[in-house]
Amino acid sequence: MLKRSWLCNVVLKALLLSVTGAWTYTTNAVTIEPTKEDSMLAQIISRELEKRHLASGTILDRKPMIGQLILKAIDPARSLLTERDIENIPVKSLPDQIEHGNLETVYGLYDLSLTRSEERLDFWLSILSKGVSAIDLSDIEELQVRDQETPWIENLMALENLWRKQLENQAINLLLADRTEGEMVKALVRRYKNQKNRIEQTRPDDVFSAIINAYASAYDPHTSYLPPADSETFNINMSLSLQGIGAVLQSEDEFTKIVNLIPGGPAEMDGRLKPADRILSVAQGSKAFEDVVGWRLDEVVQLIRGPKGSKVRLEVQAGDDAPHREIVLIRDRVLLEEQSAKSHTIEVGENEKKIGVIVIPTFYSDFTAKQAGDTNYRSTTRDVKKLLENLKEQNVDGVIVDLRNNGGGSLQEAYELFGLFISRGPVVQIQSAGGRTDVRGDRDPSIFWEGPMAVLVNRLSASASEIFAGAVQDYGRGLVIGSQTFGKGTVQALLPVNQGQLKLTIAKFYRISGQSTQHQGVIPDIQFPSAFDPNIIGESALETALPWDQIRSLRYRPIDRLQARTSQLIDRHQARVATDPNFKALLKRTERALELRGEKGISLHLETRINERETNKKALLKIENIRRSDLGLPAIESMSEIESEGNDFDPTDDASLMESARILLDEIQINPRLAGL
Repeated sequence: MLKRSWLCNVVLKALLLSVTGAWTYTTNAVTIEPTKEDSMLAQIISRELEKRHLASGTILDRKPMIGQLILKAIDPARSLLTERDIENIPVKSLPDQIEHGNLETVYGLYDLSLTRSEERLDFWLSILSKGVSAIDLSDIEELQVRDQETPWIENLMALENLWRKQLENQAINLLLADRTEGEMVKALVRRYKNQKNRIEQTRPDDVFSAIINAYASAYDPHTSYLPPADSETFNINMSLSLQGIGAVLQSEDEFTKIVNLIPGGPAEMDGRLKPADRILSVAQGSKAFEDVVGWRLDEVVQLIRGPKGSKVRLEVQAGDDAPHREIVLIRDRVLLEEQSAKSHTIEVGENEKKIGVIVIPTFYSDFTAKQAGDTNYRSTTRDVKKLLENLKEQNVDGVIVDLRNNGGGSLQEAYELFGLFISRGPVVQIQSAGGRTDVRGDRDPSIFWEGPMAVLVNRLSASASEIFAGAVQDYGRGLVIGSQTFGKGTVQALLPVNQGQLKLTIAKFYRISGQSTQHQGVIPDIQFPSAFDPNIIGESALETALPWDQIRSLRYRPIDRLQARTSQLIDRHQARVATDPNFKALLKRTERALELRGEKGISLHLETRINERETNKKALLKIENIRRSDLGLPAIESMSEIESEGNDFDPTDDASLMESARILLDEIQINPRLAGL
């Protein structure tokens, strides 16, 4: 075993002397001390960030928060360290220490968190060794949701009480997943022993990455250090380079969480796995599930990856109060064909007007084929041209560009695609760290679609999607409908450093009106309720996100002024959705989800939790059966009857899409220019 760092020894000795009888556990947690290479690399990274990052001029204002960001990275739920620990740590001086390569204090803090993690596991295993009777799930208690706004626990005795509550909550979660009491105990014992083994396997680059990424995140949440090993501490794309399920994952507390789904991947096409879902267990084919709570992110990814065509089973949960769900997926490689734009038509209104829908999962371009001189290379713009040609032949009355869940991609494709709908003009501004502004736009005077159009967006529409939607709005070329977009308006680049790479933000996107898409995203002309909680998903949910701002507007000529008609369109929309079965159900489900997420306490009384689960199931079932009754469909007895359907549903059941088509039809009727087309 390596020598325990001085801070860990000092803090533990002081606490053990001051809290008689509070601690009796022995630990074997590995201790890792900083090397000269770590010290040098920390200095290099801090200098490069100060020199090259877009926000380098304002970092002094954010410097006081770096110490808190480090504490958050080490103990995000504030369930390992105590108020007394924090008093013994020079938190405010940590950024200066890192910049000078002095890592002993922060490594000691990390050591202390490892020690406490193992002590907590020993505490839980000690209780479980006494059997089910040692876990009291009959008392009326709550476990408060803990975050960076939660006060630190006062001392070790109070910390132990929190740990007891955490154990009871995990026990209830397994019992609610239909485990017997005996199975629950065995599962938790296995989980905690695995987690102890993983603490012993902590690598030097784990410690350095956690600390330096916490430091770098003060600049913005998209800036991070990537170590040489083929694993990233945060987001890992599992589909474009290796066979997998097509998802981007992230570590959050002890859980592996879904960040987003790759368009065309197995998970996105299946439709049941959702952003913010937690992966609890993974099974290969028909083999037994392996609990992955507390695992390293790269280990979870390796478990999910596998040969193309093989089966992987995931046990997932939307949150503490949500039921466990088993999802079976067949691994595959995400192909360009599967991510490509597609179209279909829907009929709306009394006269069954035909509206064309173009679904764009991502902005793509086959750069390899293009550079090789292949004149038939695939790209978003080229594919949409063909789709528009087909829709013209079908005599559609209008076109909806569906950008929901489109996380971006090729910026060039975003502004070239917009060029299909205008004669020519600027589309986006890009301002770099030096203040230089680059303008990109459409130079082709031809227009490929002159008719009515709308853009449908949601909270997962990001980056290039926001550029396209923002341009449509600024030019008045069409309606933007849906919910507020993600707000990712920054550009990153990779910079090689001594060991690994530094991903840092170097520029910012601005609309031609001068407004940034950063943080705020695009606010639709007509807004729909969002199924995604903006406090959890979106740029504004990220603590150190760069702010919204504005630069000089470009000179451009708007095609139309929609503001004069928007209020009339909203009035028609609201009157219609008040009686639309699908939209009423969407509103009720959204209200229910936000209500549950707003709860700050989790009951530790088993019967209460069972009743809460049943109440929620009945509420969702009631909403669904009211919808089905209004549509003349037969009632169902359980939500599982439709949950198993995944993405296999009729587009007319898509409340947001159908209402967008009706709004576009309203616009055609109200706008004399469009009505004459």
